[in-house]
Amino acid sequence: MVGVGVLFQTNKAEETKVIPITRENDQKKVVSEEDQVGKQSNNLVITSPNDHTIIAKNTIEVVGKVKANSLIAIQSAAAEIIEKNEKENFTIEVPLAVGENVIQVSVYADTSTPQEQTLRIYYIPAE
Repeated sequence: MVGVGVLFQTNKAEETKVIPITRENDQKKVVSEEDQVGKQSNNLVITSPNDHTIIAKNTIEVVGKVKANSLIAIQSAAAEIIEKNEKENFTIEVPLAVGENVIQVSVYADTSTPQEQTLRIYYIPAE
């Protein structure tokens, strides 16, 4: 909230009045972080796997939810996958390289600006 104070001083030095003045135009709408995150993540919600998952298989299924008729692009060191999603839910199998895999998931819904999320998945083969 933005406020402007006006000071009035009378003959007595110890009496000072502060009158706050606000105008409707000066007030800014306060948007919570929760609202901003909700708006940003409307187009992409990854439900599985969790970030920093360690697995012993050479593939992993990326499961999530996007806006229907979105273009989903998944990029990693081991693969580049592009799919058009007809429904809201998606499951895409992604091959993994041994060690750390940085998987970038991008969704293009209504605009040319993608909604992106990065996962770090660790593939450590069982011996």
